[in-house]
Amino acid sequence: MDLISKIKLDFKEAELYRSQGLLDEAIDKYTAIEALIKANSNIRQRKSLLAKIASRIDELNKKMKRISAPTPPPKVSEDAQTLMKEMFTYDDPEAKGSSSLGGAIALAKFGQYDKAIEELTRLLEYESLRVEAAKNLLSCWIQQNYVEYAVSLFQKWKKTRFFPPEELAIVLGHFQEVLAAAGVTREIAGVELQKTIEPDSEINDEDILDISATKFSLPGGPRKGERVEFEVSFQSGKYIQIIIPKKEKDLINGLNPGNMLKDIIFYSPAAIFSGTGFLSSKKAIEAGPKRGDYSFSIKIIDIKS
Repeated sequence: MDLISKIKLDFKEAELYRSQGLLDEAIDKYTAIEALIKANSNIRQRKSLLAKIASRIDELNKKMKRISAPTPPPKVSEDAQTLMKEMFTYDDPEAKGSSSLGGAIALAKFGQYDKAIEELTRLLEYESLRVEAAKNLLSCWIQQNYVEYAVSLFQKWKKTRFFPPEELAIVLGHFQEVLAAAGVTREIAGVELQKTIEPDSEINDEDILDISATKFSLPGGPRKGERVEFEVSFQSGKYIQIIIPKKEKDLINGLNPGNMLKDIIFYSPAAIFSGTGFLSSKKAIEAGPKRGDYSFSIKIIDIKS
């Protein structure tokens, strides 16, 4: 095998390690490639190759530092979550749902954000609780580093006048405090509604394997929480597209732009891996044999394993 072919093969192997979350193995392979290129001065585009590999190694080292930071609390059983909720009280006999608010706050304190977000979103329906629910809901998203998504949510409340001006001001004040505590500089006051802001992806387009199918839990609708699997009809880098037949109304109603799809599984001929997805668009197909069916675009935010 000639030198260039070996470098290409080793680079492909390093990229596969990287996509699978095998960071130590990927760094070792990139370092070996770097040494091989440095030892051969007659390689074409040697400088740009070394720069690309150095960038990959630096990226992986940063990711390893993030991973070595305190890990998020593990998922716990329903019984354990119930116990957590009972440890904190926010119970006002005059306010329906207040005990549920206390339970949701407790779940968030223990890092059980998915369940907390689910309950806090439901509690936005109660006029007497919605300010506290909104404040804690924004905190949950910021704690998970979904800053732009939290901003988008606040913009939606403002545009739709979900809160009276005095209540919106309270929510805004809390939001600014939470952002400052997280070390985030972001102008919120006076921001008008934009289309739902997509979270940034940690993945480069060229690093995504070909994906043939995906599986995730429905975030809403009558079948909320059910694990469903779809074939991928089209892929462009970090974006994949699925199509749902018009007869599957429960599935279509359970998916809407802005949904975060956690623990989504991606199936590739080379590997199976999981991560986080963001539902970026939902469109009815208006022509052709699939007219009336719905097309959904999912952006891959990160890959966990």
